[in-house]
Amino acid sequence: MNNSTPEKKLNTSLLKALDQDYIVNEIVKDFPAPGEGEPAIIKVIGVGGGGSNAVNYMFERKIKDVEFAVCNTDRQALANSPVPVKIQLGATLTQGLGAGTDATKGKEAALETIEEIKGLLGGSTQMVFITAGMGGGTGTGAAPVIAQLAREMGKLTVAVVTAPYTWEGFDKKEQALEGIEQLKKYCDTVLVVLNDKLEELFEDMTITQAFAEADGILLNAVKSISEIITTNGNINTDFKDVEKVLKKAGQSVMGTSEASGGDRAQVAIKEALDSPLLNDRDIRGAKRILVTLATSKKKEATMKEQREIWSYVLSQVGGEARMFKLGTILDDSLVDKLRVTIVAAGFDSIESPIPGIKLSHKFPGTIEAPVDNMKEEVSVNEEPIVVTEDVFENTPTSTVDLVMEKDTISSGFDSVNISLTELDGNEGWSENENEDLRVMINSFKDGLVKFADLEGPAFRRSRAELWKRPAIPAYEMEQHWLK
Repeated sequence: MNNSTPEKKLNTSLLKALDQDYIVNEIVKDFPAPGEGEPAIIKVIGVGGGGSNAVNYMFERKIKDVEFAVCNTDRQALANSPVPVKIQLGATLTQGLGAGTDATKGKEAALETIEEIKGLLGGSTQMVFITAGMGGGTGTGAAPVIAQLAREMGKLTVAVVTAPYTWEGFDKKEQALEGIEQLKKYCDTVLVVLNDKLEELFEDMTITQAFAEADGILLNAVKSISEIITTNGNINTDFKDVEKVLKKAGQSVMGTSEASGGDRAQVAIKEALDSPLLNDRDIRGAKRILVTLATSKKKEATMKEQREIWSYVLSQVGGEARMFKLGTILDDSLVDKLRVTIVAAGFDSIESPIPGIKLSHKFPGTIEAPVDNMKEEVSVNEEPIVVTEDVFENTPTSTVDLVMEKDTISSGFDSVNISLTELDGNEGWSENENEDLRVMINSFKDGLVKFADLEGPAFRRSRAELWKRPAIPAYEMEQHWLK
């Protein structure tokens, strides 16, 4: 008879269920630590020569649970890259010789290789970093194509790009501005690092050391964002937390600093907010703030240091910040140092544009849709848009009239005729208000405001007057170059 067998099995099962070691070994082992055995959700793509060099630097120094790829028209540069995932852009078009400084050729090279790019962005990828040097051919032309495809595939898309030195000439700077404007159309956020600012930081270093430090800045920008997702810290931060801060955040700025000693937290955060990398931009007014606090396990940050950092940031931002996220990571290479990196985004507006400096739109106004559901874009080369007085429906109202006259003022939209009555004698108007209205009119005249922007509903404009928000990177870079 086997009547005792079921009872014996039951007793054994009960004993095992009561055995804590059994529970740990047989059940908990089925839940791997985050990131273990899972495909990477973050992809870092270097585009063109400058972007590929930056990604080569990142690859050699490792970023946890991140995949790297380089895309270039230059076959020789690809062959010399240590990054295993490589895409040669426009092999037929450029014959592997690069795009020179022709951004149109860079764009066409990316379009020729669109299926390979689509495969690169597929799979488990949820977040894409695109790094490139703006002003050249491949980076300027191809990076927006990759960004557009990533955005259409539903990826959180962040561009970290450099802008050329002043001494590289006006044409290259202008092409860089055009490339940044294209990136802004498709990226959730665009972080622009001015080479002139890097020169200020590293002016006493050798050229080789300075370029390595510049690549280190780009590395830290990517690492500070990605590792608070992929690295376990005492403050839990996941992809969705970061996505909330960066999704459709627009132009962003970054500051970073390291410090050691008893007051390292206070020194690091103050220096980070005074960093030349912020492009002379005060973070006050930023709606979204992402702060990364990095220390070694040996000298981990204290609760006091954490409080000093977030309280100082909030004191500088004021009540403007709608989203604030602080994440911590452990980096043993820091030893006794504390590193703070702050990314600020979601600015409503910037200062008035500088008259006389505007983009000539030599770079193609649109990128052909690489996927079927792409929305149509209005090309700058298409037929002129007929503008009526309805365009000014949402501008500030006053006793000042906008009237149409015969004299034509060129605005890039064929002919738009605008005249402003005398402002100085307006009763109840301050000098600043009069100047604001002049800036508004001049912005429309000079083509710094795109009329297509006015077609969107008011609630999408973040309550900001469009005439106060021209192309942010264009303004910042042009302001710097005019100094």
